[in-house]
Amino acid sequence: MRQALSLLFGSFVAARTVPATLDDQQRLQNVNTQISQICDVCGVPGVSVGVVHHKEQIYTYNHGFSNVEKKQVVNSDTVFGIGSLTKSFVAAGLGKLVHEKYLNWDTPDNRKVEEMTITDILSHRTGLSGIGDMALAFQGDGDMLLPKDRLFSLVKTFRTLTAFRSTWDYFVWGYSLAGEIIEELSKKSLGDFLSDAFFKPLNLQSTTFKPDGLEPGRLAEPYAGLSNGDYHHLPKRQVFEDTFFEASGGLYSSLNDMITWSITMLDAIQDDAPSQDDIVKEVQSIISSHIAIENPSLRERSYGYGWLRTQLPGPVGLIGGNADLWPIKESPILGTKDRPVLMLYHQGSTVGYYSFIALFPDTNSSVVVLTNSIGVSDAADWISRVIIQALFELNDGQDYVSLAKEANDLTIKDYEKLSDKIVAMRENCTEELLPVELKSYTGTYVNREKQFSIDIILHPELSDRLSLRFQGLEDQTYELRHSCDTTFEWSLSHDESKKRGRYNNAEWSTYLFRFEEDCSVFPHSLDDEQRAMHRLDK
Repeated sequence: MRQALSLLFGSFVAARTVPATLDDQQRLQNVNTQISQICDVCGVPGVSVGVVHHKEQIYTYNHGFSNVEKKQVVNSDTVFGIGSLTKSFVAAGLGKLVHEKYLNWDTPDNRKVEEMTITDILSHRTGLSGIGDMALAFQGDGDMLLPKDRLFSLVKTFRTLTAFRSTWDYFVWGYSLAGEIIEELSKKSLGDFLSDAFFKPLNLQSTTFKPDGLEPGRLAEPYAGLSNGDYHHLPKRQVFEDTFFEASGGLYSSLNDMITWSITMLDAIQDDAPSQDDIVKEVQSIISSHIAIENPSLRERSYGYGWLRTQLPGPVGLIGGNADLWPIKESPILGTKDRPVLMLYHQGSTVGYYSFIALFPDTNSSVVVLTNSIGVSDAADWISRVIIQALFELNDGQDYVSLAKEANDLTIKDYEKLSDKIVAMRENCTEELLPVELKSYTGTYVNREKQFSIDIILHPELSDRLSLRFQGLEDQTYELRHSCDTTFEWSLSHDESKKRGRYNNAEWSTYLFRFEEDCSVFPHSLDDEQRAMHRLDK
């Protein structure tokens, strides 16, 4: 273990032990209406919220339905997908292995580059293009498009976005690698390892990679928020067990379990004399700053292992569904200068669920928000800010119901701009007619490593367009329309996208396909030979 990481916490402020007051509880109760309004605005049928303050759980708010059609109401044992909140458990799992001398934080993982260490993987400082290559494994409807055993060969193909260790670039695949490392060293499945290390000792009976094994009625159904504020019941629930992203975002859990986890983390942070009996090991390394996020910044904004660190006042929500709505310099500021607060937090998303957890070590406080919808914007993010604002009496002037509405408008407008760009591309095209018949484009196209394929087929009903199928899967079929010359597009409206279980993405290049004379196709219409796909029969 690197002693320098522990020294970073030498000036860590000791937590106060004074009890929470009735005023604290009343302030939180007073925001129930705002929480309900945010759910209505974003298209969220159910939410479960809990707050710990000075080591006491002082607030619980369960609102709405876990299953709208059956009128099943949310309670504190309702189980939600928690997405990337899984990363905190995986980081703690590696902390346990470090403590037991199986490896150290500087152990290299030679599968990509010799210098890349466990710290690099967990803190998202590899410089690799993980988010951009998500299309290779996930295209909607909750389906994983590649088997788990292709993980390491796939990672070797990722492009470099930034210099190694120079910049924070969210690399979800890193935690996939971390999960594989845990399984290799422990000789257990990831689920069994985390269960033995944390779930069983802490009695986390609702935390699992196997949600389908829960008792009937326990699991919140997944929904998607539509542009009119309604919600759509998604036909599939994403199950990550034994897939690429099990370690990155595969856990399901309940409010009660996540509150217990937050208290466990707070206790470990405050423990001045760690012992062999501690459940969470190496916590100071886990929550230390390992890479700055979005510099320059007057106040701290950095990433540890499975936790972001930020000093309020400042922008938050940097890895949730609202992260790209504003440039960071224009993002809403949570907090006030007269009440500086250190916050450790993370956000999670999976098809049908947004989630949030935050720790406030100085006051032994935590906030947990779980929702069962990928809303028009990220409701779990807005709700967490309402709660934090009330808990710490942060009179920052932010109206998060209004901001949720503004965020929704921005999201919808992004899709409208996408449509406008596609229309403009057609209208400005000087080569409107196809150079060859549609049938000549059909076939199976594969990437350079032959791990990922796209079938191009004739549309079954419309003679002027094609269809594409990711990995040849019938339920991954999208309509492919001619745009200009040899470029086609498969753009979706916001609501079409959400009903297919997709995250918000209105970047128009995502939906372009450009065919070349050598029987290759460039997804995203990019001139990048590494991204080109070639037809198998040529």
